[in-house]
Amino acid sequence: MEIKLRNKRYVLMDCDGVVWKGDQLIKGVKSILDKLEQKGFRLGFVTNNSSLSRQGFKQKFESFGINPANYSIINSAYGTAIYLREQDYNRTLMIGEKGLREELELQNIYVTEEYESQLQGVCIGWDRQLTWRKLADAMRVILNDSGFFVGTNPDNSYPMEDSLVPGAGAGIAALATACGRDPDIIIGKPNRFLIDLILDEMGCDNPSEAFYIGDRLATDILAGINAEIDTVLVKTGISDNHLKKTILPTTELDSIADIFTLLS
Repeated sequence: MEIKLRNKRYVLMDCDGVVWKGDQLIKGVKSILDKLEQKGFRLGFVTNNSSLSRQGFKQKFESFGINPANYSIINSAYGTAIYLREQDYNRTLMIGEKGLREELELQNIYVTEEYESQLQGVCIGWDRQLTWRKLADAMRVILNDSGFFVGTNPDNSYPMEDSLVPGAGAGIAALATACGRDPDIIIGKPNRFLIDLILDEMGCDNPSEAFYIGDRLATDILAGINAEIDTVLVKTGISDNHLKKTILPTTELDSIADIFTLLS
């Protein structure tokens, strides 16, 4: 099946594995993003990566010489903060990095990384300094204090320039195993929560005018399907093609650099 770009106004895409890998921009991306904007498309970026805030992602785009001034950017750190605010949770133990803390505090949520009494629960994202102590403190909040258990995203791995490393999902799985219970919710893709957030932010009230570009069937493409928008699978990130029998993208490309071949 092909996507008719002439019927689309909103191009949503993942970042890691689609726009860049680690600190390396994927070939041809800068010119494609510029051309999409010149053609009048609205660009939105929806990433499960919780290590940076939205401002941090803007700075990363700028580090590649890309101007993100007109971009809408949503990530699982921001989505988690919005979810906690909507649930009236304002005191949390956090396992995560700077970006998650920044987004939580922007929503006036009290954040600590060590056990305290009177915490309402735990939110856990990607943490490259994950320790036994952090997991033990989180278990105490969840099990002893009956706190909530919210994960930012389920990605078990993360694509660096030349290898995979453990992602947020690996830490969430460790905490879930230790607690003997699943998270109450995992905010990121394949949950449609982030896509709904960005479409609302961009003023898109007709999902048929949007499509989503991602590299993972289990998260990106399934999230697009769950949000009822068209999807494009690219081959520049993590491949989980063994899932193609059950998760079918609308179409496939080698890279985002090939996006205008869909015009034909």
